Amino acid sequence: MNAIPETMQAWAIRGYGGPETMRFERLAVPQPRAGELLVRVEAASVNPIDWKMRGGLLRAVFKLVFPRVLGRDCCGTVVEAGEGCAGFAPGDRVLAVSDPARDGTHAEYAAVPCAQAARVPAQVSAEQAACLGVAGLSAYIPIVEVAAVRAGQRVLVHAGAGGVGSLAIQIARHLGAEVLATCGGANLEYCESLGAQRAIDYARERFESVARDCDAVLDTVGGEVHRRSFEVLKSGGLLVYLGAAPVDPKPPRADVRVVRADIRATTARLAKLLEWAAAGVIRAQVGASLPLAQAPEAYALSATGHARGKIVLTVP
Repeated sequence: MNAIPETMQAWAIRGYGGPETMRFERLAVPQPRAGELLVRVEAASVNPIDWKMRGGLLRAVFKLVFPRVLGRDCCGTVVEAGEGCAGFAPGDRVLAVSDPARDGTHAEYAAVPCAQAARVPAQVSAEQAACLGVAGLSAYIPIVEVAAVRAGQRVLVHAGAGGVGSLAIQIARHLGAEVLATCGGANLEYCESLGAQRAIDYARERFESVARDCDAVLDTVGGEVHRRSFEVLKSGGLLVYLGAAPVDPKPPRADVRVVRADIRATTARLAKLLEWAAAGVIRAQVGASLPLAQAPEAYALSATGHARGKIVLTVP
């Protein structure tokens, strides 16, 4: 194992704002605390939370101390394991989700909680693994744990071509559900290739005219889409949503459930996603892969809301 350098290249912000706040600079390599792993990053995904934190949109939830390295997940090699990280050792290849209270993963090295890390099977590439961090959990928890989707049910996945939706379609289909998905016209065949029996072009069709009597809806959009989703649920159905906004505080129907999924990383959840990926049950969707030096471009692509699959940064 090579010696750990004192400094690293990282994308840091020193205040809230747009792309102009991002600086690719040399910072000290983080020191792993008890319960943390120091990882040499190979690939890290870009998630909406990254540019939202940069812009100060989440300052009420995450109070940043500057300079701050963004990035929520990564795949890489463990170079040092802190106290209390039994089961992990230098040389292990892991998928990990960072602590939002600490510097993140858009850097050459990252300190991550070992309780939010899992070893990556040899069959899964670094870029593929990086797609299964925040996005994988954001699909797995709503579909598997909250909705408890099972064979014979009907599930509607909004934004099916995105990083979360593309995985949610595959997971729901694997569990035996009939899956419908909304997407743009250019992504109809793509969503069907992932397992959606019916892809709905949201610009040409009203999804509530197509998706009837659904047992569950996964909403990653909010607003009008959230309100209209109540029309497709059967009595006793479930509308599960992520950080979508705005969301009506009082649901228009009393005969359905509405749940905001709590997305938290655990070793067991990440391990299950990686197991499925290694077995070919799900295919991680790398929509765009850019070198770490092009992080601002990756953030801009994510902010459009129209990227297919996941955006991944690779570290040489």
